[in-house]
Amino acid sequence: MNVLLAGVLVLLGATLWNGDADPQHDINIVISNSEVTAVGKNVQIPRGAERIELGGALVTPGLVDAASTLGLIELTTGEPSAIEGTLGDENLDMPIRAALMASDTFDASALAISVARQQGITSAVLLPFGGVISGQAAWVSLSPDRLVRNRSLALVASVRADSSVSEPGARSRAFLHLRAALEDARLYRAPGNRGAYIRGTLRELAPSAADLEALARTLEGNAKLIVRVDRASDILTTLEILSDQKLTGVLVGAREGWQVARQIARAKVPVIVDPLANLPDDLDSLASRADNARILLEAGVRVAFMHGGPPTQAGRLRVSAGNAIARGYPRGAALQAITRVPAEIFGMSDEGRIRVGARANLVVWNGDPFEPTQWPERVFIEGRELDLTTRQDELTERYRER
Repeated sequence: MNVLLAGVLVLLGATLWNGDADPQHDINIVISNSEVTAVGKNVQIPRGAERIELGGALVTPGLVDAASTLGLIELTTGEPSAIEGTLGDENLDMPIRAALMASDTFDASALAISVARQQGITSAVLLPFGGVISGQAAWVSLSPDRLVRNRSLALVASVRADSSVSEPGARSRAFLHLRAALEDARLYRAPGNRGAYIRGTLRELAPSAADLEALARTLEGNAKLIVRVDRASDILTTLEILSDQKLTGVLVGAREGWQVARQIARAKVPVIVDPLANLPDDLDSLASRADNARILLEAGVRVAFMHGGPPTQAGRLRVSAGNAIARGYPRGAALQAITRVPAEIFGMSDEGRIRVGARANLVVWNGDPFEPTQWPERVFIEGRELDLTTRQDELTERYRER
């Protein structure tokens, strides 16, 4: 009698592709609990392990939605979003919310998450919205267990024209608020000044005590600063601030990044872009173009992809990567832009690649992952195969039977 070895799974006969070389054929992958423990053609297969024959099917790392609202916003409406309203409607225009944590309202059972998993997405970076400093991003696993791997992954700021109260000069005011908040936090974290602040003997500081603590952690190098910015001139100003404040930054959006690609590369600041954002939406993105991602990559910028739509359209992520390929982006680099690169940007070194010691987030495809007519056949998160049925599938079956 063959007794299965609990927690050990072997995927047999995979075509493994991490994006850094050509796909490897006839590969066996051993998973123990939530971790990949062996990868190769002739690995030792534990006796009694559960086996799944893949017959040469393509296996990639799980995809990463690098700038997401999955689990934060269920439906997109004209009303303020759930994450924007976390502090109360009367505070929607408050420019500094550094202490706000996106993970506090993350709902692992949100309907959009099952749709994302069905498209091969296994992890997401949750970004709060609103204000000049919106709050703290989180890295989450899209497992049903609400696994938040890092609650204070990065501080999120926005220097777009709509990032502050809608008045003339809003963009300049956004930079003013950002610089002032960082300077206040730098003063607050100076030796002895925390006590002076509590005693009321330090000069008045605009952010709250909780916001100052969050800002101080960023200044101390314990978190990155993600900046939503699109306009080329604003990108240059953002790079100056990051340099002046000695901050590790990440640009999100960068619609006009191609115009200043060399400066971004020189500053060694990675970007997260939507390759489908090829037309101007507003005055911040007049110079948008379809090959923005390729130009940035060729200039030496580390590029990750996002899908740029509402959470219900998370499946656009791999379609966006496919469009980048159509504009000259290398196929392997495109896969890495939605797997390995976002993991490396945010220090999640055990995700984004299938290798020994990595988390067992894997996708088995029935064809080309960049083709919208192909799809995942199996998705594993933390070594556990998940049901890919969505609420939409259930409704389709329900009404088909009538």
